[in-house]
Amino acid sequence: MFDEYDCQVTSEPPKTPAPEPEPVPAPGKPCARVVGGCYELVEQIGAGASGTVWRARSQATGEQVAIKLLRDELVPQPKAVMRFVQERAILAALEHENIVPVRELLTIGESLGLVMELVPGGSAREVLRARGTLTPAEAATVMAAVADGLAHAHHLGVVHRDLKPDNILVGTPDALARDPQVRLTDFGIARVVDAPALTTTGALLGTPNYLAPEIINGARPSPASDMYAFGMVLFELLTGRPPYAGHTPRSVFRRHVETRPRRNPGIPDVLWKLIASCVDKNPSRRPEAASIGVALRTAALRLGATPALPKLPRLPMQSTLTARPWIPTQRRRAPAWHAITTVVTAFVLIAVALVAFEWPGPGNGSTADASRPTASPQSSAKAKGANPARGGDPVETAAAGLTANRMVKPQPATARASREAKVAPLPTAFGAAKCTGYQWKFLQPAFSNTCYATGPGVRISGGLRSKEVRADITLTLQDTAGRTVGTPHTCRGLVFGPELSERLCGPTTLTPPRGKRFVLVQSWRVYDNDGTAIRGEAKSAEFAY
Repeated sequence: MFDEYDCQVTSEPPKTPAPEPEPVPAPGKPCARVVGGCYELVEQIGAGASGTVWRARSQATGEQVAIKLLRDELVPQPKAVMRFVQERAILAALEHENIVPVRELLTIGESLGLVMELVPGGSAREVLRARGTLTPAEAATVMAAVADGLAHAHHLGVVHRDLKPDNILVGTPDALARDPQVRLTDFGIARVVDAPALTTTGALLGTPNYLAPEIINGARPSPASDMYAFGMVLFELLTGRPPYAGHTPRSVFRRHVETRPRRNPGIPDVLWKLIASCVDKNPSRRPEAASIGVALRTAALRLGATPALPKLPRLPMQSTLTARPWIPTQRRRAPAWHAITTVVTAFVLIAVALVAFEWPGPGNGSTADASRPTASPQSSAKAKGANPARGGDPVETAAAGLTANRMVKPQPATARASREAKVAPLPTAFGAAKCTGYQWKFLQPAFSNTCYATGPGVRISGGLRSKEVRADITLTLQDTAGRTVGTPHTCRGLVFGPELSERLCGPTTLTPPRGKRFVLVQSWRVYDNDGTAIRGEAKSAEFAY
């Protein structure tokens, strides 16, 4: 895994062959290993599910960096390697002061390594271990910086998926209320919107104490699920423990879905309101990262010198049971009484129908006619008079209007014809545009957004976000069979400056045939400075026109 191994402390070369290298050096061991030809590993400073993080020194410049090495046992697993490479691609695209920057990707034998900026202060987890809890002002300041980093990632279509104190790095642990120098890290299981899935179907990725209830119920990760974890982390910084810590993963999952955190009496009102809004069971009611960052900075100024709370004890559990909430993605099993009620209701409806239509039972009518209901003379006369357009053909019973699940009263043909003749007028104005939002495809140098609006026709538009490239965009309307409808609209020679910027194509209006379903396809070619063209494509949701 490593290019060089040297544990000798003397200046003279060894007279005997060096021993075989160990797979991983122990933290603090007085020896050095060199990876990538120029980085000397100093000590292990962290570990995760996919790799270990080391403090390293560049032999060329002497600068200290952090290197994340993929675990040896994951090297033969293609999905693990792809996720590791994806982390590098994501972090390279997320340039923000509150996100750890990646410098390069190393190939180390058959394994991989990421060279990142070293944040000397350690993680928020280490701060909690040393101090127990943070003051409200410190917690608000740290999480405001985290919110800024998340807002930038969400704006570019990236969901972190594993927000927790271990992945929040602080550069100055002793000045958290003033300038914590917060960096978000470990985007290894992040999900990029519209990117190919790298997880097994049904698998839960993330840390149980911070998983949103909709993720547990099988929903796709979203910015709202990051905000749920955000609320859990803020609670932990204030109290020293996550709300549901100390239970088995299965029990923790159930509490995420069925309970809400109990407020510690010492949590300030302003912070508790923010926590409660973030951990709302309904994802649509959670705040966005950008807005909560502003609120936390304001709260930090108001809280001032409010002292830190004592760390919560391991028990009792800090939650209160609530009624099982409705979650958009949650599948709920109907209770047993529901089936009984359905059967009883069916029998009642059948009995009412039998009485209404005078169904002939034993001794009530001839056996020859017992196979079908007969109409009373009065009902037959009414039925004949109510339908003269049918040439006097008798309507035997009102059961002619009985459908599988309801009774429909027969109506004259003239009424039916007038009702069928009513046709909705064609729209004269376009509705609101429906956009995919800026999304990033794996290994693409640009983010794409595709929009359409329906009205007198179909109005289409698209856009890209990138920097230091040139691009061509083509918008194509297709039917469900993949056939092109109308003429594609192309925008050529869109130039992006040195800063991340947006370039639009359209809008243009097409008039496809009505009564069909369509999809808008945005394709592009992005040209790097050396002239290399990278193709990409994004599609809108299927829509009816």
